[in-house]
Amino acid sequence: MAKMYFESIAKHYGVKIKDVPIKKLPREFLEKILYGTGSETIDFEYESYAGIRKFTSPFEGVLPTLERRHNETKSQGMRDFYEMYMSNSDCPECHGTRLNKNSLAVKVGSKNIIELTDMQIVQIKDYLNSLVLGKKDAMIADQILKELNTRLQFLIDVGLDYLTLSRSAGSLSGGEAQRIRLATQIGSGLTGVLYILDEPSIGLHQRDNDKLIATLKKLRDLGNSVLVVEHDEDTMYAADQIIDIGPGAGVHGGYVMAQRYSRRSKKSGRFDYRRLFKW
Repeated sequence: MAKMYFESIAKHYGVKIKDVPIKKLPREFLEKILYGTGSETIDFEYESYAGIRKFTSPFEGVLPTLERRHNETKSQGMRDFYEMYMSNSDCPECHGTRLNKNSLAVKVGSKNIIELTDMQIVQIKDYLNSLVLGKKDAMIADQILKELNTRLQFLIDVGLDYLTLSRSAGSLSGGEAQRIRLATQIGSGLTGVLYILDEPSIGLHQRDNDKLIATLKKLRDLGNSVLVVEHDEDTMYAADQIIDIGPGAGVHGGYVMAQRYSRRSKKSGRFDYRRLFKW
């Protein structure tokens, strides 16, 4: 079918394509092949088992067809197939920033928005706190800086201080994406919400795990219910109630084996679950 399309378009524009290398074909013709003919119709003709078929229609173009099919398909296999013909490259004008020169000329201190978002979150917070502003600028920026600091601190509290704001969402791990949503929810200040998290501590350093637990407690203290599926000992000790599901995993489980409310130990200050597994 592809051969039929190309031969019919070549005939329409009077271009010889047989035994001609692509690099020697007219640029205008290649653009019609790649990007389509717009509203201009082409007389297509092809031979099938039922005989010669003819129809008249505009040609969508190879690239628009790939893009449309990639967006419409529900098959991951076909999506992977179309992505074989795609690649990421920086625009020669903006170099991947997606902003024009006028936008990049606006700076906060000595840095524009791209230079800021390329910094780690903890570095952005330190930079904003070190800004030296005049009296008028300080008054204008006061509430903005407070809001930025608060939201950056939420991300730091869930152990994401190493991320950059320019990082694409598709490159984040499942745990990172989950903790970003967690920080967003804390910032929203919602109450009466049930949050369910699946092992949010995976991959975290112990120091960051303590920050995560403190963040979960903030969500709880706002008036929400937080349900955490977790095997981390510190997370379990921090829980108000712990439920053990078993006796095995998957089809071998599903039963409540033990359930215990917390009791804080006077000696350690931690919640005591020593009697939990005596069923």
